[in-house]
Amino acid sequence: FLLYPLTLFLISYLHILVTILHICSVPRWHKTFPTCGSHLAVVGLFYGNAIFTYMGPGSSNSSRREEVLSIFYSLVSPTLIPLIYSLRNKQVK
Repeated sequence: FLLYPLTLFLISYLHILVTILHICSVPRWHKTFPTCGSHLAVVGLFYGNAIFTYMGPGSSNSSRREEVLSIFYSLVSPTLIPLIYSLRNKQVK
């Protein structure tokens, strides 16, 4: 169930990348890539955690690994998301 939405997400971003590469204006590239990059970073944080949580081997699920993934999902990801999106803001730069 995890690979299907991830595959659809990657296919849609591949289409976006192809569309961006057809843009002839370099300043528009510089405006478009940071927007897509920040979104990819945020989605990567959530999907990366889900992949490590649900696609790991079932027999080696240690409680320490589950604690680290839980802390990452509940504290680190929500803390990084506003930082990632605020780096696109001109006032923050």
